Order: sequence, then C-alpha cells, then structure tokens
Amino acid sequence: MSTLIELSGFSKNFGDTSVLRDIDLSVKEGEVVVILGPSGCGKSTLLRCLNGLELGHAGSLRF
Repeated sequence: MSTLIELSGFSKNFGDTSVLRDIDLSVKEGEVVVILGPSGCGKSTLLRCLNGLELGHAGSLRF
C-alpha cells in the first residue's frame, strides 16, 4: 500500500504556545484513522494543517 499522508517531526505554535509538538504520522491507502483527545489538545489544529488552512513551524508534511 502506498502512503497518502506523512508527517515527520511536525510542530505548530501559536505565539509562545506549542500546540503540536514533533508529530510523526503515516497514513496508508485503505487505512482508517481516528484523531481522539480532550478539548484543547490540538485535534482541530492538526486537521487544519492537513487541509492547508494553517502552516506548521517545523517538520514536514507530504501528500
């Protein structure tokens, strides 16, 4: 199976607040992924970065 999305060392900050820190994620064709966590942990920010609505500050995002 080929990799559809790959995050490597991905980080996102808002000012001095680090929202996503050093995220590594690989999603292959046919996989189902659930993003789960408490309120305020960065789930929506991660989705916004994956959609190109927000830019990361470090690491790489490949499609």
